[in-house]
Amino acid sequence: MKKQLTGILTAAILATSGSLAVADGHNGNGQGFSSTVSSTTMEGKSGSIVHMVAEDFWHYQNAPQGWPTATMATCHFTMVMAAGQQAPSSINGICESVDPDGDASVWIAAIDPTTGIGKGNLTSGTGKYNGAEAFPTFQTTFQIDATHSIYDFKW
Repeated sequence: MKKQLTGILTAAILATSGSLAVADGHNGNGQGFSSTVSSTTMEGKSGSIVHMVAEDFWHYQNAPQGWPTATMATCHFTMVMAAGQQAPSSINGICESVDPDGDASVWIAAIDPTTGIGKGNLTSGTGKYNGAEAFPTFQTTFQIDATHSIYDFKW
């Protein structure tokens, strides 16, 4: 069950790892590469919570002016599973990144457990990210194995 749960979570959640986008109405896209580094499960009476940590590499194919073309992020995902269910009822994430210029950003994401499509939001940042608005969408495009995936994002 745990391996199956991890696979379901990975397929649905790693789509969120791409919680990236661009500010100021800049249209673009990019790709993310995600590697799950840890997973823990808290069992409850009526369900469970799975927490996963992933290390991601984000590549902006059309980076906004002043943004780097690539950066690294650490993402934390929480998935709620009702007892006896094979699919999650909710998937949420938060990603933190300090880019090559030294500017920090924090992103949140919610993933639709039925479609695997995620929607994100740049919630705070320093430097170029301070006051920026970004609302990306993303989805896993290739599941390499249970802990590695590739996803596309756009804004």
